[in-house]
Amino acid sequence: MRHVTLRLVVVAIVALLVPVVAQAKPKKKTYNNSPEQVFNAALRTARERHVVTYVNEKMMMFTFETGRSFTSEGFVANASVEAEGENKATLIINVQNKKGLSWGAGDRMADKFYQQVGDELAGDVKQASSVKPQEPAINVPEPKAVPNEPSMTKQPETAPSGTA
Repeated sequence: MRHVTLRLVVVAIVALLVPVVAQAKPKKKTYNNSPEQVFNAALRTARERHVVTYVNEKMMMFTFETGRSFTSEGFVANASVEAEGENKATLIINVQNKKGLSWGAGDRMADKFYQQVGDELAGDVKQASSVKPQEPAINVPEPKAVPNEPSMTKQPETAPSGTA
């Protein structure tokens, strides 16, 4: 009986500590570019490959979500850029699982994102995209006249003039 109680206590402690240990730590990478260049390159990278859900250009931060993969249910990532000097900036990414465990896929996603931002800064984008032909100008007709507002009450009838 004593061993069963001891096992339950150990299991309870492990269950409480696993979420604390599993919390991802933010990853940082410093670039020898201005903060504006790093922010714009990171935002373009996120918009081309993920779903951007929040952008604050003044604070140089944004949030994006990834899709599912074989090893995870997807991630929610917060990215921010901090100035380190005149031509030096640090991109900080904090990746959280949407659901369940990811088996290190969040770290791999962040590392790949850093590489893609570097490619974007270098002008060597490798993201495949299909470019559609440009549409010719479309003639837009004049707006239609606005109809009179309907009335819920009967309009008063006007009496013919000259009758008393």
